[in-house]
Amino acid sequence: MAGWRAWWDALAEGVVLIDGERVAELNEAAARLLDVERDKARGAALIAVLRDHRLEEAWRRQAPTELELRGRRVALVPTPAALLLRDVTEGWRARQDARELLAVLSHELRTPVTSVRAVLDALAADPDPELAQRFLPRAIAEAERLTRLLDDLTVDVRPPRARRVPVAEVLERALVALQPLLTRRDVSVRAELPEAVVLADPDKLLQVLVNLLENAALHGPADAEVVVTGAVEAAWLRLEVRDRGEPLDPDGVDELFAPHSRGRASGAGTGLGLYIVRSIAAAWGGSAWGGPWAEGGAARGNAFGFTAPLAPAG
Repeated sequence: MAGWRAWWDALAEGVVLIDGERVAELNEAAARLLDVERDKARGAALIAVLRDHRLEEAWRRQAPTELELRGRRVALVPTPAALLLRDVTEGWRARQDARELLAVLSHELRTPVTSVRAVLDALAADPDPELAQRFLPRAIAEAERLTRLLDDLTVDVRPPRARRVPVAEVLERALVALQPLLTRRDVSVRAELPEAVVLADPDKLLQVLVNLLENAALHGPADAEVVVTGAVEAAWLRLEVRDRGEPLDPDGVDELFAPHSRGRASGAGTGLGLYIVRSIAAAWGGSAWGGPWAEGGAARGNAFGFTAPLAPAG
C-alpha cells in the first residue's frame, strides 16, 4: 500500500476519483491544483471539492476542456469515474510568447519593408541614375535595419547596442521611413526639440519614434500637422508626439498600451505600436504615456510620449 501511495502522489497529473456525486480519492497534484486539503476532500460532495461549476460541468458532459484555474492554465480530461487535471501553464505561456513575438516582428518589419518597396517601385517606374543615387541609400539603410530587427530574435544572447544618439538624427530617419504614409495622409511634422543626445540603442529609438509618429498620422486627422516636442528634465529627455485628433477619455488611455489594443480606431494597424513603445522605454528605465493635450485651457488633441536617458556629457 505504501508503494502505491508513493506512485499515486508522484504523478504529475492531478487525478480525482469520483464515486457517484462524491470524491472517493485524489492525489497530491489534484489537491494542489484545486487548493484543497486531501483529508477533508475525501468523501465530500464533488462540487464542494471542485468549487468551480465549469469543472463540474466538464465532468458531467464528459467534455475535455482547458481553462484558467486559480492562476494556472489547466487541461481537463473527464472519465465517468475520474477527472484528470494537467497543469499546462508553461506550455501555454510559451505559445503565447511565441505568438506575441511573431506579432511584434510582423508589426516592426512592416515599415522598413514598405520603405524598400517604395524605393524599388520608384526606380522601376523611372530608372534614372540620379534617382537611384538619391533613393538607393535609403533602401540599403532600411534593409540593414531589417537585418538588425531579425537579429533581435537573439536578444538574450547579444550585448545591448546602447550608445550616444542625437535625437534629431533619429527623428529624421523616422520621417524618411514614414514618408509614404505622411504623404498619403497629407500630414506634416514640425519638430520643437532641444539639441539632445540620449543613451540608447539607435534602432530601438527609431522604433519608438516611428510607432508614435505612425500612431499620430493614422489616428489623428488627415491634412493636419503633427508636432514633436521635447524637454530636458534632470537626466532624462521627455519627448511627446502631438496630434489634433478627437481628445481621448483619460481613463481609457492606459488600455491602448496593452497588446493588440485598437482603441483609437478599430481595424487600423495591429494594435501593437504603443505596447512596443512602452516595452522599449521600460527596458532603458524610462516610461511611456498618452492622453489629451491642452492649450489655453482647452483640449487640442492627443499626445503620446516617452522618456529616454540623456547621454553623459563628453
